[in-house]
Amino acid sequence: MKNKEFSDRRKKILESVVDSYISEGEPVSSSTIRDKYFPDISSATIRNELALLEDMGYLMQPHISAGRIPSSLAYRYYVDNLLTLDNEAGDLDELKERFDTHLSGVEEIVRNTAKVISDVTNYTSVVVLNPLTTVINRLKLVDLGDGSALVIIVTDAGIIRDQLIEIDGDMTEDYLNQATKILNEIFNGRTLGEIRDNDDMVDERISDYRRLFEGIIDVLKRYREKSGKQVYLEGTNKIFDYKEYEDVDNVKNFMSVIDAKDKLHELIEENNDIEFSVKIGKEEGDGLTHMALVTAKYSINGKEIGHAGVIGPERMDYKKVIKVLGQISSTLKTLSEDKLIESKNKDKKQ
Repeated sequence: MKNKEFSDRRKKILESVVDSYISEGEPVSSSTIRDKYFPDISSATIRNELALLEDMGYLMQPHISAGRIPSSLAYRYYVDNLLTLDNEAGDLDELKERFDTHLSGVEEIVRNTAKVISDVTNYTSVVVLNPLTTVINRLKLVDLGDGSALVIIVTDAGIIRDQLIEIDGDMTEDYLNQATKILNEIFNGRTLGEIRDNDDMVDERISDYRRLFEGIIDVLKRYREKSGKQVYLEGTNKIFDYKEYEDVDNVKNFMSVIDAKDKLHELIEENNDIEFSVKIGKEEGDGLTHMALVTAKYSINGKEIGHAGVIGPERMDYKKVIKVLGQISSTLKTLSEDKLIESKNKDKKQ
């Protein structure tokens, strides 16, 4: 379909059909289009335009007496050519606040991201966390006074979830401070893989702190074992809020996509070189019949971590979804190492 076949009026009529169907979920009649959007255009003219858009493959008519609904092709054209994003914050103002508290590392940030996206958009959210080649920036030991110490490991991707290790009860604050200094000299600048694969990094300085060293090694090994590529889903039941999923076949198809997590992250990463990806219908993604998948890259502390997005019906509110994903991406980029540490310390004091 060549763009020259789209007059301004035809574009506006197609846009109005898509907007109305996204909002109401009901076939759109010519009278609805005229009453809501084009009171100065005759019903006959609108009917002719709708018929032409149907012939061109952009609209469908479920029943002879029913109005029209958009096809996958219509949604594609709508996203690529008609969608405009305003600058109003609206309910997005709460996003920043929801990332300002209770942050304790990449994994928790990712889970929080998935929940925020699902809550704000009312769709199923999906987040793919890339395998982490995490570099350690610094390490902190905090004596809890009960024969244990809190280990906080700051990496280039944030804070590894804090862990407790056992220590001797007679360890003084000076001892822990000196141990922290030496351990930082050994660990700083190393990746988790280097630490796991090189147990011979211990020198004579660590002999007095071997128990601490071994405890921290165990923490890092456990973290790395579960730090491969992961897929997080949130709000899977929200798909049933949409009329399309009163159809059993649509439900089965949706469940087959979200259950096959390997396939899901392949769909998300097919266009890994672009900031936003919008896949609509079966022609653009194996298994996405009557569905859409919108994702965006995201970074934390300047490092690309993975992709976040939503999966839902083709009549997705693309404007809201893309706006939310953009806002979240911007918010995540502001999360600095110092802010994560501040949040962690605040939580421990409460």
